[in-house]
Amino acid sequence: MNQTRDSCYTVHTTRWAMPGQEESQRSPPSAGMCYRHTYRFGSPARCDLVGCVTVHHIIVSSPVTASWRGMRRPGCVPATDIEELFCQIQEVAGLLVSTYGLTIRTTEPLKDEQVQEALVHLFRKVPTLRLCFRRQKDVFWACEMNREHIDFKAVDRSDQLKLQEELMNHQFNNSEGPLWCARLLQHNSCGGTTSPGLEASFPYSRSLILANHHGIADGTTNCRTVNCFLRILDDVIAGNPIDDSEQLGELASGDETAALLAAMEEEIKKNVDDLEQTLEEYKKKLESEKLLCRAFPNQDDPNYITKIVSETLDEETTSRFFRRCKQEGVTVNSGFAALMNCSVVDLVREMGMKQDNYSIQMIHAVNMRRYWQGDVSRALGCHIAVISQHETLTQQWRDNFWQYTRNLHTNVHESLKDKGPLKYWIYYFMVKGDDAIGKMLKERPEEDSDYCLANIGNLDHLIPTEGDHARLAHLVRTTQCWNERVCLMLHSLRGRLLYNLCYTSDSLTEQQAHRLTDLIFQNLKDMI
Repeated sequence: MNQTRDSCYTVHTTRWAMPGQEESQRSPPSAGMCYRHTYRFGSPARCDLVGCVTVHHIIVSSPVTASWRGMRRPGCVPATDIEELFCQIQEVAGLLVSTYGLTIRTTEPLKDEQVQEALVHLFRKVPTLRLCFRRQKDVFWACEMNREHIDFKAVDRSDQLKLQEELMNHQFNNSEGPLWCARLLQHNSCGGTTSPGLEASFPYSRSLILANHHGIADGTTNCRTVNCFLRILDDVIAGNPIDDSEQLGELASGDETAALLAAMEEEIKKNVDDLEQTLEEYKKKLESEKLLCRAFPNQDDPNYITKIVSETLDEETTSRFFRRCKQEGVTVNSGFAALMNCSVVDLVREMGMKQDNYSIQMIHAVNMRRYWQGDVSRALGCHIAVISQHETLTQQWRDNFWQYTRNLHTNVHESLKDKGPLKYWIYYFMVKGDDAIGKMLKERPEEDSDYCLANIGNLDHLIPTEGDHARLAHLVRTTQCWNERVCLMLHSLRGRLLYNLCYTSDSLTEQQAHRLTDLIFQNLKDMI
């Protein structure tokens, strides 16, 4: 039986100015605030101040000093559309959880209480970790938690990937929080390494899994949170003082995305002559049977889980692949997307689906901050959308792989330049109707694509911390699959490419998922 050691920290708070109270009854300016979400698709975001929760009188039941006493919550914002959607999915289906599996190497054995203390400071320094969502009359509010509470357990386990699979089914309390949790595995647990040379100076290894409600953070926010944790942990081990008032960033409202959506919708509706044909083409692609579903019909198991295949490419091969992509004038993202598409063709052919041409529908996750004005380096939260790409390949794809990759690269970048993520969602709701979300929540949705590629790039820029006492040796990123049955998580760290394939247990078997992975990496080596 697996044993756990729980640790919870509680802060008692005074509640001020809840909905319905007069302006004079509201909290003083230093109180944390909640805002009511009134934005609807296609309209600029609006919010009305209708209540607040303060962190004014704090009684901490942990030994850590609450230096954030009386501090106003930075970046308090209304719930965005994506936050509301993810929150509804969490409520109805218990889904959409992201996990980050950190392998940490240290100069001395890492103690439970050191990680515990670092997580308390992390909670105080990262606004998204104090976020919860409250529903009132079908309206979602983004609120500060009423108490300081850390869901942390040290578990006597070493099976990191299995635990990450389990945590993707973790149930969070949306209205009270926390909407994240941490699980520390036993000593010498190791999910992998991207820095083999660390063992000499950092001989001790331990894995920590951070899981979160996807509505509070996207990949960018999560990676910045990981970097913040590593800095804090190194200071905790060293015994250095930590300033909890210094915040990692601010919760961004997403108003810029809302304004861009509204402007794009207005522009689209002006071109009436082209709109009907565009929507018909979009609908045809959206509703067409996907290649992976044809080859491997879904079992639609109501008890399905998301499973993981994780691989790390060695440094030399990673370098060769990156150099070849640069020589061919394509990004690593485009190069790997092409490899994925071609390997899917190989896989379905092995399974007996022999034909001349194969159509694949893929979506790319996009960080919407790319379209915002000004400095976005401190913008926290979940600000993602997707672009959709329809690709046709032949069975002889090896004859012109790099030309195919250049064409794919051009299509992806033209879509990004043309604000494809905005068009995707506008067309989606035009085709599906105003009740699209309601239908989506009533039953498991049909696949919108064969797979989703979520590439966050080189994490050396987002996670640069290399401490004197603790360092990140490996990182496994996963996300729970729902409307997409397969999601490929890609990033590089310390010169190595890390690949994490997430898939539903009723869409692929373990053997098929591992075979697809083998084909991808064999084709990669053959093409460079």
